[in-house]
Amino acid sequence: MYLEQAPRSELRESIACVWTACASGDRHGVLPDGMVDIVWARGREPWVAGPDSTARSATVPKGAPQAGIRFLPGTASPILAVPVSELLDRRVPLAEFWPHKLVQRLRERLDRSNSRGEAMLALEDLVQERLADAPRPDALVAAKVLEIVRRVPAQPRSAGDLARLAGISERQLRRRFVAAIGYGPKMFERVTRFQHFRRLASLTPGRGLASLAADAGYADQAHLSRECMKLSGNPPSAATLA
Repeated sequence: MYLEQAPRSELRESIACVWTACASGDRHGVLPDGMVDIVWARGREPWVAGPDSTARSATVPKGAPQAGIRFLPGTASPILAVPVSELLDRRVPLAEFWPHKLVQRLRERLDRSNSRGEAMLALEDLVQERLADAPRPDALVAAKVLEIVRRVPAQPRSAGDLARLAGISERQLRRRFVAAIGYGPKMFERVTRFQHFRRLASLTPGRGLASLAADAGYADQAHLSRECMKLSGNPPSAATLA
């Protein structure tokens, strides 16, 4: 069972949600969402799950409690002190970014947790502690992320529009975007549109794919099908269930 909730108010500029789950033991697909998670499963060291460019399988021992905290796009790089592009399609031990004693303290607290709430609180506490000394996220990247999120499913402006307003080249903006997000604006737009399609499908079960494709901003149903296969490895009907 997967459960997520909004973070405490002090973290809402950086964190999308905190979540818990109980592993079924089955291999399941993790779909691209353009975000970075810190993840823990009982009996394992916490790790950082970087942004994915396509679906990946995840297996955790059956019945193992899990918990995670998900960063908003562009906010993980300052707190982890690493370009997110280095985490693309990777799972890396948290101890590679934060002091070993700090990570060990987190793991011990998580291993002792007796409820979902305790596990979520442990993750929030440590992230809030680390945020206190972290630099601010790249404001220009944050503006581009917001532009894409707001304009999907409408056709977004090109990266060059925002770059010209900021007085930098499109190449510079893309380089900063990749460092903060893990991939460029066009790929992030594709992932955002894919997740928008999945939300629409979950809110209107039984709705036709042609209609969903149009409302999600795809050129047509064939475009939707191609993107679902590329990003999830499944046709649209299966991608909505993953």
